Amino acid sequence: MGPFAGFSHPKGFEPMIRITHVINNLQVGGAELSLLRLIQGMDRNLFDPSVVSLIGEGTVGPRLRGLDVPVVSLGAARGSISPLILMSLKRQLRRLRPDVIQSWMYHSNLAAFLVRGTVPGKPPLAWNIRHSLSELHREKWLTRLVIGAGARRSKRVEAIVSNSSVSLRQHEAIGYRSRRNIVIPNAVDLDAFRPLAGSREDLRRTLGLGPDALLVGGVGRFHPMKDHGLLARAVALAAERGRDLHCLIAGRGYEVEADTVDLRSSSGLGDRLHLLPENPSIASLYSGLDLFAVSSRWGEGFPNVLAEAMACGTPCVSTEVGDASLILDDPSRIVPAGDVEAMAGVIGRLMDLSSEERCSLGSRDREHIGACYRIGDVVDRYQRLWTDLAAEGRVGS
Repeated sequence: MGPFAGFSHPKGFEPMIRITHVINNLQVGGAELSLLRLIQGMDRNLFDPSVVSLIGEGTVGPRLRGLDVPVVSLGAARGSISPLILMSLKRQLRRLRPDVIQSWMYHSNLAAFLVRGTVPGKPPLAWNIRHSLSELHREKWLTRLVIGAGARRSKRVEAIVSNSSVSLRQHEAIGYRSRRNIVIPNAVDLDAFRPLAGSREDLRRTLGLGPDALLVGGVGRFHPMKDHGLLARAVALAAERGRDLHCLIAGRGYEVEADTVDLRSSSGLGDRLHLLPENPSIASLYSGLDLFAVSSRWGEGFPNVLAEAMACGTPCVSTEVGDASLILDDPSRIVPAGDVEAMAGVIGRLMDLSSEERCSLGSRDREHIGACYRIGDVVDRYQRLWTDLAAEGRVGS
């Protein structure tokens, strides 16, 4: 039975609800993968999804098409909302005639708001916010303008969904006040993310490391927000006590050697720093690590990689960003953002544990994710929201 088994629409309501998702891009990222998992878990007898990407299909678009979901890409330039793109979005929404529009991230939220009044029936609009505002000044100037524009228009939106309680409070403080502001966290598929036997040996073989080498890893795109330089320097500090300690960072952008020269030179790790491009076998990478670290400096709402690594039974440490402290549920493994020495201290402490003790810690983390962030529970909450919005839209039309 699906995650929405046993649910029925209100009396007299049409059985199929058309949901159009509007998203910036479909390249691999937290929001894009969350959308993919959400659609994979939806009850397709009750909901008919479609996706409009402002930029392109990336690598997630074909996977959505494989689920028999219509995907349209508008070809926008990254980080901009032009009149031409708004006209294209209007045409697509008028063609798809959704009962509910679910938009994802700031630019798509604003674009969907600007055109939904021209769509027949003016369907209810739910915004999805994936970002926190702890260091708003670090965002690009255009992103700051879009965030401000969203705050001024939010009262005319039917719902705002945030994947982080910290993020929702921050946005409410600057004026994000829809008719219903709610938190729905990201979900983790415990079947896809689980401990994989042999991954530790396979990863060390790939990196040319001995079986006793200790490996701390981070996953994420090459971007200052992720602060992977902090992670590399923290591992270098922890390694000064004579441990055979290595650092692995994997993600989009690390395949370009020229872009990572500064990271290599400033880390102090030398050949103990290993950089890999985006890895489709991400669960095996998590499972191959002795410790996973989130080093982000700002911007995170719900760090997907933290929950995924925990689901793989890998012990974790994180900076205090977004809802990381709720996800990890262990204050002793949360450090202030930007604090290299604090990160190094936790890494050193965890590396001093025996492999059995780290395994026990990882098992505890997986149990916590299973109890709090199951995919079926999250899908259920979205589907109830969309059903309520569609019912209100039909009554008001």
